[in-house]
Amino acid sequence: MSKETENIPVRKNEFWENWGQTAHCRPEYSFFPQRLEDLVSIVQFASQAGKKLRVVTSGHSWSALVPTEEILVHAGALNHVRMDQSDPHAPRVIVACGATVKEVNDVLERHGYALAFNVVLESVRFGGLIATGSHGSGWNHQTLSDLVHAIDVVVASGEIRRFETGVDSEDVMNAVRLSLGMFGIVYQITLNVQKSWVVRAIDRRLPMSAVLPNLREWVTGQDNLDLFWWPFTDQFWVKSWNRQPDSTPTTARPRYSQWDRIYAAVTGQLYHQSFHLLRPFPQITPLANRAAFRATPSINNQAVNVVEAIHYRRSIEVVKAGCVEVAFKLDEDFETVRWAMQVVFDSVKAQAARQQFPMNLTMNVRFIHNSNCWLSPAFGDGHTCYIEILSYTDQTAWEKFSGAVAAEWLKLPQAQPHWAKEFRHIPGVIPHLLHTAGERIARFKQIKDELGVDPQGMFINAALAEIFS
Repeated sequence: MSKETENIPVRKNEFWENWGQTAHCRPEYSFFPQRLEDLVSIVQFASQAGKKLRVVTSGHSWSALVPTEEILVHAGALNHVRMDQSDPHAPRVIVACGATVKEVNDVLERHGYALAFNVVLESVRFGGLIATGSHGSGWNHQTLSDLVHAIDVVVASGEIRRFETGVDSEDVMNAVRLSLGMFGIVYQITLNVQKSWVVRAIDRRLPMSAVLPNLREWVTGQDNLDLFWWPFTDQFWVKSWNRQPDSTPTTARPRYSQWDRIYAAVTGQLYHQSFHLLRPFPQITPLANRAAFRATPSINNQAVNVVEAIHYRRSIEVVKAGCVEVAFKLDEDFETVRWAMQVVFDSVKAQAARQQFPMNLTMNVRFIHNSNCWLSPAFGDGHTCYIEILSYTDQTAWEKFSGAVAAEWLKLPQAQPHWAKEFRHIPGVIPHLLHTAGERIARFKQIKDELGVDPQGMFINAALAEIFS
């Protein structure tokens, strides 16, 4: 320990595990900084001691981006949020890395603003969302990383470097916006926002036969459309919303209801506990899945604030499920999407024929435009489909099943796994990444090296070294 870090809360050799229980480590030092100066001191200590360093907030990522045996920085206490309305034509919100989605939404809503899109969970934190290129959905939307106007990073020298649109080149910005934590410790992020608006949010239960043949029309005819499928059902939950005129009154504000919060917490716990039965009695999975689908809020028609539409489910993080997600580029007729879903349908059916049920939650299909960030799975021209499967089951069985499904998905055009989800168990995934995204990875590394932010590889752990060393 150094004199500079002696007043920073620290624990030695403390076990850490992520939310999904898919990644863990026992770092020599676990620091809990309270302010920017603490981050600088920690980085200087790591540099002097020649140690690797990684950062974590709430640990909701499934992948192995965080674990390190040396220094782990818990940045959840760095959670300030404030509006920047100095330019009325370009409103922005300044977000510390440890701020939750809810904390950001609370500030934005008080001022009448919103992010153009977001992830569903409000409990996750922005440092991880931005660093991994996390996304919402929407035909004309990009990823959260693409909303970044500026970003402040503590680099390996201990210097605080600011990267800003209009000051730095877009090549540089598109590296730092999605850096997987390899530029240094992200202290705060400045995001572009816009005036909030009302949407017509409609939830439907529709036969798969009514959706799949007309998939292109369904998706392109909405501002936003998500599909959900539970195994052993023959329907989709089709979730859509479209922008309404500014004068449209809202018909519901459930996020502000105490009853809604209590209901979500109780039902989330009941849902979680019910899945405990599937491990000793996997044969009831088809019945449980059909019941789970019927219990979802999949029939609705309301005019709501866009933030309410985005965060339509609460307490879903109670179920600590496995999750694998892959992005790929869409073809004109959406045949790639139908094929990707059919892989799941066929795999579930084949496993059930052997009385095996490794997938017992849901498949979610979302659509966005693209991303300009070098490392994003949505990089490049054309619209992007993100498809994911989730399950609460034996990890060994899940990894075998999801790895086989994802290996098929990676055959699709420009397919790449989502950085924040499970992916290292997918057969051949590292060679695939180096082949399909090799030029972009090389460009990212070149920019990072030219900037000199981490010449000794302080911010790279073993999992990242497989791809970026």
